[in-house]
Amino acid sequence: MSKLYVVFACLCIELFVSTSAQSCSVGSNKVCPHPAIWFWQYNMALPFGVLLQPGRPMSNYFSTPKPLKVLIHSYTGNRDTTPSYQLRPKLLRIPGINIISIDYSKLAPNQCYLAAVQNAHLVGRCLAKFLLSFLSRGLIFAHDIHLIGFGLGAHVAGFAAKFLIHANYRVGHITGLDPAKPHFQTLETSERLDASDADFVDIIHTDVFVHGLMQPIGHADFYPNSGVKQPNCGALHEIKTHLCFHNRAAEYYAESIFTGVGFKGFQCRDLYAFASGECQPNDDIQLMGYNIPRNARGSYFLKTNSFEPYARGANFNDMDRTLFGINYNGPQLREKLHELYLGDITLTSTVFIQIMPVECTGAPPFCL
Repeated sequence: MSKLYVVFACLCIELFVSTSAQSCSVGSNKVCPHPAIWFWQYNMALPFGVLLQPGRPMSNYFSTPKPLKVLIHSYTGNRDTTPSYQLRPKLLRIPGINIISIDYSKLAPNQCYLAAVQNAHLVGRCLAKFLLSFLSRGLIFAHDIHLIGFGLGAHVAGFAAKFLIHANYRVGHITGLDPAKPHFQTLETSERLDASDADFVDIIHTDVFVHGLMQPIGHADFYPNSGVKQPNCGALHEIKTHLCFHNRAAEYYAESIFTGVGFKGFQCRDLYAFASGECQPNDDIQLMGYNIPRNARGSYFLKTNSFEPYARGANFNDMDRTLFGINYNGPQLREKLHELYLGDITLTSTVFIQIMPVECTGAPPFCL
């Protein structure tokens, strides 16, 4: 195994639970509907949305079966943040679909990341039961359901889909927008989003060294700008830079809905093969984003423009493969992560290291 690949495998966050001074709410029951989980419906006739009340007849909201897009926010988010903020205005221009923006913000507040991770299973369960109330009445069809989750929300989508599988329904499509890394680096597919959760799962990786998973977990995984750093976001040691990288997955996806140019990537075995130059542009080219064909399989790499519009078609000139020597200035970034992102978790090791050719004792994919 190449040393460079092994170094990638060691870029990990070691997290251990500590006692938090802040009271973080963990859903104490599995009863759905849950008072802290809300569902808002949008379509061309309801551009400002309506809160779906569990006691009302479902046919009031869905008179005929239509494709359904479910937008699922991440840690510290709500129904109007990423990905709804970027995607909903574009999706509202598409006739004949319904949109649901879920809000579980009270179960994923700031400085309560561990509680949010624990609550993700509950949120997924309640989302699944909510969808079952439509499926059982024939008001939607499973193959028409498209779950779009960002960060932690990507794993919520996976948990919801797993619950639906147990009820003999398989979701048609899941999109994971930079699925969250902390506490989801595991081989146990029951504990994270996985390709087996839906007929088709596509992933966009934009911050693989901080917020997002590096390993491919879908049928098709896309790594714009190597998935490592996105253009014009700022200095690597700043937390706001990595939040920009993280959010860029939703921005690319939103642009992909109507772009005529398209985000096109070429197939490569993995990040190491791309960074080392083992693979070059080839005929296996797929379209990243909303219009991806469902027969796409593998990992794909592409470059974006530095400013909007980001899409540049199948232009693979000047692709940056240089990862050797990148320095994340660990102590500064670690402190900011602890303040903003991991308030109830103790970081027990250096979070980010300079990429250098040394041996690693970690076991991939846990440290990917």
